[in-house]
Amino acid sequence: MLLAALRQEGLGTRDLFEGRQEPLSWFFRGLAFDQSELDIMESGAVETLHAPSALVELVVDEFALACAILGPEGVAGYLTAPPEVSDAQGEPLTTDDLAFDPGVMLGVLNVDVAPPGLWLDERPTDPEANERLAARLARAAQEVGGDADAVEVHMEGALDAAAGWSDADAANVRPVGVSIHFTYEIPLDGAGERELVRIFAAGARAASSALEGIRRAFRED
Repeated sequence: MLLAALRQEGLGTRDLFEGRQEPLSWFFRGLAFDQSELDIMESGAVETLHAPSALVELVVDEFALACAILGPEGVAGYLTAPPEVSDAQGEPLTTDDLAFDPGVMLGVLNVDVAPPGLWLDERPTDPEANERLAARLARAAQEVGGDADAVEVHMEGALDAAAGWSDADAANVRPVGVSIHFTYEIPLDGAGERELVRIFAAGARAASSALEGIRRAFRED
C-alpha cells in the first residue's frame, strides 16, 4: 500500500531494503525519486541522478501488530486480574475492562526529503544565502506538512578548512546535511486498512510536494 501511494504521486522507488532494528521491530526503507527522472537514469542516459530524493521509512512494532490481530479479547486471554484489584471508582477490575492504551503505536512512517549532494557542493559559503535557503525550506515544510505529526527542517553547515579558521571566516560555512523530515504516527487502535491507506497517501503527498519545494528553494538563489 505504501509503494502504491508513492506511485500515485508520480514517485518511483529504488534501493529498497528491509530488516530489523530490534527483536520486535521490523522496518522497510526505500529511496523515492520523481518517476520521470528515475526513468532517465535507468535508461542509461545518465550514470548519476542529481535530483532531490525522499528516504521513506516504515517501522512496525511487531508486538503491537500481534496484539492488534488478537484484539483486546484475545490479549485478555493471556492476562489475569486479581479480584482485589479495583479501578478508580472502586469497581473490581476484570478482563472485560482491559483495552489498548490510545498512546500505543503500531508503527511510524518517516519521510526524509533531501537535495542531491552536488547542489550543496555548488553553493557558496555565504551566510546570508544560507539564511535565505533555510527560510525557504521552512516555508516548503510548512506548506506540505499539515497532516504530519512532526515536521523538522535540518540544515547543518561545514567550514572549509582551506579557507582558514579565523573569527572573520567562522560564519562562512557551506550548507550540508540539508533535509525536510516528516513523521506520521500509526496508532494501534483503529489501524485498519483504510487508516493505513490514509497515512501512506499523506506521506506520499508530502514526499512529492517537498521534492518540488526543495527544487524551488534551490532555484530561487
